[in-house]
Amino acid sequence: MSNGNFDGSRSDRYEKRRKSTKLTNTLLITAACLAAFLIGMFVLGGGDDEEEQNQAQNEETPASGDEEQNNTEQNDETTEETNETDSEEQESNSEETTEEESEEENQDEETDVEVKPGDSEEVKEVREGNWEPYPTEQSEPHSINLESGSQDRIEIESAIAKAVNSSSNNLTYWWLESGGVPDQVTGYVEDKSSGEYYRVPLKWIENEGWQPQKVEVLYENIGKQKLEGN
Repeated sequence: MSNGNFDGSRSDRYEKRRKSTKLTNTLLITAACLAAFLIGMFVLGGGDDEEEQNQAQNEETPASGDEEQNNTEQNDETTEETNETDSEEQESNSEETTEEESEEENQDEETDVEVKPGDSEEVKEVREGNWEPYPTEQSEPHSINLESGSQDRIEIESAIAKAVNSSSNNLTYWWLESGGVPDQVTGYVEDKSSGEYYRVPLKWIENEGWQPQKVEVLYENIGKQKLEGN
């Protein structure tokens, strides 16, 4: 009887110990799994945070690049505008300088002219001045050549244009004549802008060129009349 109780008591203790051991093992396994889960969450969570941070930085970097590109474009535009402004100023200064030089040249070339009333029914007024001979490219001995395009005629027309304070392109050369005199020529011209008619006698100065003697402002286009009557 006592042996049966002892065996039962020992069996109960063994069973309780076994259950306790099993429960302990279960708790340890559960704790280990929980710990592993927490560690995994921490590691994975930290990785996600780093990835999100890197992604945010990458997103900010292109924006910074865009800002730099915008700044570069703005700087380029500013540089272009500055260059255009400088170019316009240089062109303006160049034009002003050219105009001033032209005015100075014209002033240097201008001759003091005395205006007198006309001395005949043909002449409205007479302009007298000390014009310099128009520089010649011809050599001596000189002979008059009134053919169109000849060097002598070109210099005669240029001397007349200078005397009437105009340009050859602005004048119509109606008639040129020498009257048989070897060193004298008279030109009849019309100013296309003003409509004035001029008669300009010239004299050949040896080795220097044709020199205007005076300018006569005419009432009528005598040069055209001579051309048509010839």
